[in-house]
Amino acid sequence: MKKGRLIGCLALVASAFLWATAYIAVKQLVAEVPPSVLLAFRFSFAAIILAVICIPKFKHYTKDLLFSGMKMGTAMFFEFFLFTVALQYTSASKSSFIIASYIIILPIVYLIIRRKKPTGSDVLASVICMVGICLLLANGLDSFNKGDLLSAGCALSYAVHIVYSSKFSKQYDGLLNLTQMGTVAVLAWIATLFSGSFKVIGTIALPFGAFFFLAILCSIIPYFLCLYGMKRVSTTTSGILLSFESVFATLLAVLMLGDPL
Repeated sequence: MKKGRLIGCLALVASAFLWATAYIAVKQLVAEVPPSVLLAFRFSFAAIILAVICIPKFKHYTKDLLFSGMKMGTAMFFEFFLFTVALQYTSASKSSFIIASYIIILPIVYLIIRRKKPTGSDVLASVICMVGICLLLANGLDSFNKGDLLSAGCALSYAVHIVYSSKFSKQYDGLLNLTQMGTVAVLAWIATLFSGSFKVIGTIALPFGAFFFLAILCSIIPYFLCLYGMKRVSTTTSGILLSFESVFATLLAVLMLGDPL
């Protein structure tokens, strides 16, 4: 394996681990903070930090970059919104397993968006990966509830986001990450306004430390690593490596939240 591809694979695995830590933080926060409010602060902080870092690059903004980032950000918003709401109704370990089903959806989404037929080896790899995840994590799937359905919707959004990310990361740099984070923040504030959650902000003690943790360690850094890795490996390989997120999330949920394995 070439050195650049190896580093790209390691970056994707590291990204998966950092995203997995978000399951623990979000599971503990959603009991007190409405999902849209949590997302609004998380991604607003992330976008502001990235905006400061990317100031010298603003002159390189183009219309194509903006629309590409907005497509990624829209898919990311639905991914995280459905994920956050789902954790109000189901366990972190169960949600992580269902979301991992994106790996089996990925070749279909790739075909629809990219108009390119995935290779037989791509499809086979996805199927084998999903079977492996089932063997590791599916023991506790005894009933299906509202949270599980939302997690399935998150899986679909995740697959769309991976395909967009794999396509656009090869064309653009850090401004792409800023645009998608900013898009998520705007959509989250709109959801907060229309859901009536805005009035909650002044009535609860907002955990700003947790928001910064989610913004930096669970958003900025892993998405930088993800886009870096996707520039160096294929879409299917990226999807398979990112599926380790569900394994890491389940192990963390068992160790830190006491979820049954």
